[in-house]
Amino acid sequence: MSLNLIGVLGGAFDPIHCGHIELAKAWQDLASLSKVLFIPSGLAPHKNIVIDNKHRIEMLKLALNPHTNFFIDDREIKKNQNDLKPSYTIETLQSLALEKKEGQAFCFLMGSDAFLKLESWHLWNELFNYCHILVVERRESPIFEEQLTSALKKEWAERLTQNVEDLRTSSHGLIMTKTFEYIDISSSEIRDTIYSNKNLINLLPAGVADYINLHKLYH
Repeated sequence: MSLNLIGVLGGAFDPIHCGHIELAKAWQDLASLSKVLFIPSGLAPHKNIVIDNKHRIEMLKLALNPHTNFFIDDREIKKNQNDLKPSYTIETLQSLALEKKEGQAFCFLMGSDAFLKLESWHLWNELFNYCHILVVERRESPIFEEQLTSALKKEWAERLTQNVEDLRTSSHGLIMTKTFEYIDISSSEIRDTIYSNKNLINLLPAGVADYINLHKLYH
């Protein structure tokens, strides 16, 4: 049976920028993802969230509006309204798995920088029980095995594939990497650019820059 692949892209989205959108589009095109869920962090253990949740959600709406198969999933934010514990990716994937329909498989999208730090994530090696992991490599800095810890190298050796069809015949557990041309910028760099009153052209999706200026965010 050929599985229906669903992309999952988590992050603070503080703010969402063109790099996020391009990463999702690239994998959607390559792996024919039926949809991509953008999951804004609740209390992120690795990140300092600057802006209120309502602004992050509104910026996501503006950014995703032109993309019919991109959706906001705010389960982490809702969870943290009553629970002030950090939001861990493993818990989010477990929650998604409870809602998964027959014939679906989740693909967690990330950049190579995040993948190289995967061992610092809570229960990181259990992530493979719930999803495939699709990694974007920067052309100028691909992942080399010598960069991996021994534990991560073991997972890499056992799980790596470059065949999209492998993703469709397994419900979870594989790693796939591809090199895409995309805007290599972080949300923190965007915030610095706004604070310095520098040009944001081509860095933020349509409407997001206007929203930031309207509400005087990150100034």
